[in-house]
Amino acid sequence: MVPAAADVQPIQLALFEQEGKPRPSPKLTAPEALTPDSTLDQARWWYRLELETRGHPPNTVSAYTNDIAVLHTQVGTKPLRSITAKDIAAYLEGARQRSTRKRRLTSAREFFSYLVDTKKILSRDPTESFYPERINLKTPVPLFATERAQLLAGAEADGPRSFLLVYLLLELGFNRTEVLNLRKQHIDLSDPDAPVVYVSYDDPRWRHKERRLLADARLSATLKKLDVGDEERTFAVLPQAINATLHRLVRAAGIKRSVTPQALRDTFGVEQAKMGKDEDALLAVLGLATDPRNRDSVRRYIRLADPPQEVLSGDN
Repeated sequence: MVPAAADVQPIQLALFEQEGKPRPSPKLTAPEALTPDSTLDQARWWYRLELETRGHPPNTVSAYTNDIAVLHTQVGTKPLRSITAKDIAAYLEGARQRSTRKRRLTSAREFFSYLVDTKKILSRDPTESFYPERINLKTPVPLFATERAQLLAGAEADGPRSFLLVYLLLELGFNRTEVLNLRKQHIDLSDPDAPVVYVSYDDPRWRHKERRLLADARLSATLKKLDVGDEERTFAVLPQAINATLHRLVRAAGIKRSVTPQALRDTFGVEQAKMGKDEDALLAVLGLATDPRNRDSVRRYIRLADPPQEVLSGDN
């Protein structure tokens, strides 16, 4: 029999627990602290947390951790300390397209850098012997001392902005992106004879490139001549304009060969090596990651910085 409407009492869910019996809540527990014996899946959880804490955008976090999930399917429950270059090779071979292999290697390299450099639970990186795709490095062709002097003098005569461009590339080893990102507020002019330049990146992925560089009085004097606000970019131009300006200055200085922003950065690297900077110091002053390809690059600077060898003639 169906009860009459008057006999039906509404059911009110209790706002508070009754009779002193609290409702159990689900426990959200993090994986155990990372050790060399942790599994890759456990490490992936902590790595995701690290990326989110650093402020990486969600799509970057997902891309990196999804690639590590693919590696996890390859190695299974093998402890982190037992993952080898052979595992990395199989992981990369599973990608058919070059772009996918490159992305997978980048993800794995960043992941193991986190384990080796940040967490310090591994002593070696199984990805270190891999390149995204083997591309032969171009041999640096640094400027000679007379060419450097000609270019700096010509740029100074052309105007303060031209001199600033050449100074940043040749004397501080900036790359083109760093030149375009520079603002006056990035330069500490407390001591005009020794200003400090902060090379900074907004994108969290490139924070490892950030560094502080000690400049000299030429930079302070040049900035005084520029009408630019603290928050304005000193070079509010397109990247191509940097190359075009440098090309014009090189021709005006009477230098016959081709000179690019990278050639000036290479010259800076060689000069720093001549002054005694070793491999690690060069990577740091240039803002380069410590991967095998970059190490090969700075080793070339060191070789070019070696004093010339005496050539014996038949008369000696």
